[in-house]
Amino acid sequence: MKYLYIIFIILSVASIFFSQEDKHELNQTSFSFALGIDYEKEGYVVSLQLINPGEISGEKLLNNSPYIVYKARGKTIDTALEKISMNTSRYLDLKQEQIIVLGEELARKGKTKEIVEYILHSPDIPANALIITTKGNKASELLEIFSPVEGYSALEITNTLNKLGRHALNNASEIKVDLLEDGKDISLPYIELKGDLQKGRKRGNLNTTNPAHIVFGGFGLFKNENLKKFLDYRDSLFLQLLNGKSSGFIIESTCPEGSKKFAFKLFNGHVKKKEYKRVENNYIFQYTLNLTGDIRQYNCHGNLKEPETISQLEMQINKTIQSKENKILSIAQSYGLDPFGLGHSIENNEPKLWNNLKEEWATSIKNAQLEVHSNITIQNVGNYKSRGD
Repeated sequence: MKYLYIIFIILSVASIFFSQEDKHELNQTSFSFALGIDYEKEGYVVSLQLINPGEISGEKLLNNSPYIVYKARGKTIDTALEKISMNTSRYLDLKQEQIIVLGEELARKGKTKEIVEYILHSPDIPANALIITTKGNKASELLEIFSPVEGYSALEITNTLNKLGRHALNNASEIKVDLLEDGKDISLPYIELKGDLQKGRKRGNLNTTNPAHIVFGGFGLFKNENLKKFLDYRDSLFLQLLNGKSSGFIIESTCPEGSKKFAFKLFNGHVKKKEYKRVENNYIFQYTLNLTGDIRQYNCHGNLKEPETISQLEMQINKTIQSKENKILSIAQSYGLDPFGLGHSIENNEPKLWNNLKEEWATSIKNAQLEVHSNITIQNVGNYKSRGD
C-alpha cells in the first residue's frame, strides 16, 4: 500500500545517516500513530495501533496485516501502557502519535481534562497530537477497523479530519486553554462507524464494494469537560463559521421565487466583527461575516447576469446562515452550553459585568439572540443564466 512504501522510503533514506547503534534501536522499536482511550468501571482501557514491522521490512507474515492493535486495562493510563509494552517484543515509540481518540463513554464521564493534563505532562506523547472523540463506538473498536482507502484507520482518520482545516482541530494545549477560558464551552470533532463493526474488524473489509468505514460525524459539544450533545456535520460547519474556523463548504439555499434550491460553495469565510448589545435582560450578539464563493448548482428563474438577481441570492444565503445559526443556538441553550463563546465576548469588553454574570451564564444564555449579517462576494456563476421552467 502507498503509505507503506512512503514509510519504507523515509526509513531507508534516514538509515544512511544512522550509526549501527541507531539502526539496532530502530529495529527494536514499534511505532504507533494512533492511541485510543476508553473508560470502564475497572479504569482505563488503552489501545495502541502499532505499525506491523513485517509490513515495513517487506517480510511476508501469515496475517499480512498493515497494523496490530494492542489493548490493556489499568487504573491509570501509564499502567495500561506498561502492560502493552510487556506484551510486545519491541520498545514502544509514542512520539509519532498523530491522533488521540477518546471513547464516548470517557468523554461523557468528564475525563477529558484529566486526559489533556496527562498528555501535556507525558514526555512520550506529543502535545500537538489531535484529540477527537467517538459516537456509538469505543475508541478501541474504531482503531481495529480495516480502512478501505488508506488501509489502517489512523491514517484515514487523520486525512479525513485534515480536510476540515488545521484551525478547526484541537490538540491538548489548545483544549486546556479553552477549558480555562471563561465564557466558552469546548467542542471536539467526533468520528463514527458506518457499516458493520464485526465485518470492519476483518481484513476482508478491504475487498468488498460496501465496506464498513469511519467518517467524520460532526462536533461534540461539552459543558466544562463533559460531553453533552452531538451536532451533525452540517450544523457543525455552521458552528465553525461563527467561530472563525471554517475551511469552506456548501451552503444550500432556497430560490427567491419558490421552493427550488441553489448551491453556494463557500471558499473563504471569516468574522469581520462581533459585537453585542443589551436589551433589558436579553443579550443580542451581532456578527458581520465576509464570505467569498461560487454558485455551483442553480435551479432558480432569475437571470444571473442581472445584479438584482445576485443581490436576491445573497439575501437568501444570509437567511440560510441566520436560520442555521439560530438552530445551533437553540440546541446549545437547551443544554446550557455556549459553544460560540458569547460569554467570552462579554468578558473581554465588560469584565466587571461578566464577574456578575458568569455563575448564572448557563441560565442567562437561554435569553441570548444571534443576528448575522454576511457580506457575500460571488466570484463565479458558471454558465448558468436561469433555470426552473
